[in-house]
Amino acid sequence: MKRIAVSVFLAGCSSGAPAAQHPEPAPPPIVDAAPPDAGVPQAVLDASPWVFRYSTAQRNETWTLRYAAGAALVVVETAQGTMRYTGTAVDGASIAIDVSTGTASLKLECKKARRALGTACNDAKAPEVDVLDCYHPDFAAPMPFGAAPGVEYVVDATCNGYRLAPP
Repeated sequence: MKRIAVSVFLAGCSSGAPAAQHPEPAPPPIVDAAPPDAGVPQAVLDASPWVFRYSTAQRNETWTLRYAAGAALVVVETAQGTMRYTGTAVDGASIAIDVSTGTASLKLECKKARRALGTACNDAKAPEVDVLDCYHPDFAAPMPFGAAPGVEYVVDATCNGYRLAPP
C-alpha cells in the first residue's frame, strides 16, 4: 500500500507523462523453509523414484515417491510450487507412507501391483509393468506410481485414462 501511495505521489508531482502501470508480480510459491533435503536419510535420496502424474485442463501435478530404510519422501510439484513431505515408510504386505510438511500431512497405503501400460491411453494389450497402487483415504481409486518417468493419468482430447508418462 505504501508503494502505491509513493507512486501516486510521484506521478502527481511529475511534469512528464505518467509512468506506465505494471501489475505487481505474483508472490513466489509458498514452500517449507527447511532446506530441501534436511532430515531425509541418504538411503531415501538414493532410492529409485516412483512417479505419478495427474494431467487435466484444470490441474497438472507430478508426485514423486522415494522410500528406503523405514523413511519416505514425497515431492508434489504443481503450478503453484513444490511441496516436500518427509516421514516414515513401513514396508509389509503393503507400504504405509506417513509423511508431512511443516503445515500438512499425507498418508498413503501403497500396494505392489502390475498394470498393462503403454504409451497409448488405456492400452489393455500393453505389457504389464510394476506399479505401486497408492491409496489416499479420501479417494477410492489409487494413484499408480511407476518407475521413472512414471504413470500418467490424463484427461484431454486424445486420452481419458492411464498411460506411461512421456520422458
